[in-house]
Amino acid sequence: MENYKIIQVLRSLNKKELRNFGEFVNSPYFNKNEPVKRLLAAMEKYYPALNNRNFTIEKIFKKVFPRANYDYHKINNVISDLYKLSEKFLAQQHIENNEYYLERNIFRELRDKKLYKIYEQKYSAYMKDLIERKFKDEDYYYYLYEMNDEYLWYATIKKPNTELNILQTEFDHFFRFALIRLLRFYNLMLHEKSNTNVEYRLTFLNEIINFLQNEKAEDTPAIIVFKTILLLLHTKDKKYYSELWDLKEKYFDYFKFDDQYLIYIHLYDYAAYMVNFKGDDNYNKDMFIIYKEMLEKSFMKPENMLYPNLMNIIKISCRVGELVYAEKLINEFGPHIPSDERDNVLAFCYGTIENSKGNLKEAMKFFSRSNFQNFVFKVQVKILLLKIYYKLNMFEEALAMIDTFKHFVQREENLLREHKESYMLFLGAMIELIKIKSMINSEEYEFSLRKIRKDTEKMPANPFRIKLWLQSELDELLKSIKNRIKKGGS
Repeated sequence: MENYKIIQVLRSLNKKELRNFGEFVNSPYFNKNEPVKRLLAAMEKYYPALNNRNFTIEKIFKKVFPRANYDYHKINNVISDLYKLSEKFLAQQHIENNEYYLERNIFRELRDKKLYKIYEQKYSAYMKDLIERKFKDEDYYYYLYEMNDEYLWYATIKKPNTELNILQTEFDHFFRFALIRLLRFYNLMLHEKSNTNVEYRLTFLNEIINFLQNEKAEDTPAIIVFKTILLLLHTKDKKYYSELWDLKEKYFDYFKFDDQYLIYIHLYDYAAYMVNFKGDDNYNKDMFIIYKEMLEKSFMKPENMLYPNLMNIIKISCRVGELVYAEKLINEFGPHIPSDERDNVLAFCYGTIENSKGNLKEAMKFFSRSNFQNFVFKVQVKILLLKIYYKLNMFEEALAMIDTFKHFVQREENLLREHKESYMLFLGAMIELIKIKSMINSEEYEFSLRKIRKDTEKMPANPFRIKLWLQSELDELLKSIKNRIKKGGS
């Protein structure tokens, strides 16, 4: 019976929902089909797994039709009827969980029944409650638009040619709803575009930006914040990043949980952009603060933390010297990592901590144990191991890693173009560095080092800090040569 859709629906219900579904099916208003009632009663005994060895269609048939011979088509029809009822139940449950849809339909029925006195009393009270709601997102303005539209129909019938301002009010609410929804679309599309190779057709983007720059919308936090996010994504101008931090502090409590989360994500993405593309390590502190706030406000909990996020938090914590905090997070979140990735993730996290402490051999052992399938994590581990091989003068291992890394970069289609170009420049520079470092150090190599240093400036991006790390290594070698020259060494 595994392939029946009703099985999937029943498994998705919690105990309370299953009980409500039972009442729904046994209500004569919704269902008068007795075999369907008996079918649900038979199936409920095997809830929640619904995969017992006795849970077969033949045995279920006997429960539904105890005196009949087995008929596949007969039981199949009853199962189909129960599934159709489950769809109606899910729709009914959605309506009951969202009082707006229930209220809207009540108003329409009151109007159709010409119960105008009840309509006006109820409408006045409901609109007062709706207007005073705290969260003024696009749903809020959509509800106001629909309620004004509903009242316009009522006024057209009961009060023709009066209250003409309703149409403007309805338009204003719809416009704000549409504007907030458009801003969401633009922000999401620009966000995805910056992280992948996908291209979107951003219709009316420039017109919307021009409009927004002249629109204050001081009474609509959603428009103010989403506008700032759009301008930040579109221009990458630091002033909008600073504005978004200020707006977060000012309007944070005016947003629902999911939108609060989005504000943090866009702040983090800009800080990550400044580190990964502009090579500005000062933003690592901001990234750490953002993650820490998100953890403190329970946007990420042990039971719902995505392991890529945990890896990133550990990495950022180590960058800013918060090693004790990183270890605390591993102890707290580690047991909740999915079992199929737990060993890989823990190896990466502990390797990152040991690497930050300068324990390169220990870090190498940890990183070597990881075997991620995801290409992003593969790249990170390859870069980390390559740096360690170089630092430990393990040049054969480093050159072998460079060779496999080059082939990986060339064939991996999911890498951003800027990242691919940066990786290839990084690997080329590493080969030259290894050649120089494996020979006797001399001031004769200063020219070569300066050339490599100049070439690193051509890197269009700084994924996983490869550009900053390479520049730091080159600067250190150049400084060492200068010191030897001053001392008269060769």
